[in-house]
Amino acid sequence: MADFPSNLRTMIVKDGVTPGKGALLNYDATTGAGTVDLTAVDDACFFIALDESSRDAEGTLDAAGATITCMPVGGMMYVLAANGEAWAAGQLLYVSAGVATKTQSSSEKILGHYLGPQVTTATGTLYAVNTKQTN
Repeated sequence: MADFPSNLRTMIVKDGVTPGKGALLNYDATTGAGTVDLTAVDDACFFIALDESSRDAEGTLDAAGATITCMPVGGMMYVLAANGEAWAAGQLLYVSAGVATKTQSSSEKILGHYLGPQVTTATGTLYAVNTKQTN
């Protein structure tokens, strides 16, 4: 049975990775330890980061042993986008290197559909996307 009412997850981030709010995440396949990493081209997206990764006492992003709060894909989520792309309402989007993109090169996996007016995407801006749970 699904967790109810919240599907929030606190995950351990792969060492050296510092995802930000809206980043696309998958399981780190290199360690098999259940940590998360930023998506790469051809990866499936399993989680969307809700905030940046954890910080130390001085406020510096943790480089090792960091945690992040995220949600599994499925439903509307705000995500980061590739910079400078023209998106229209309903635009089919794909998983790229930590961000959503409208261009499918090679075997990038489907992320979902853009839910908003026509826009040119900008780095660091979050966009509403109806995410899917399978590819």
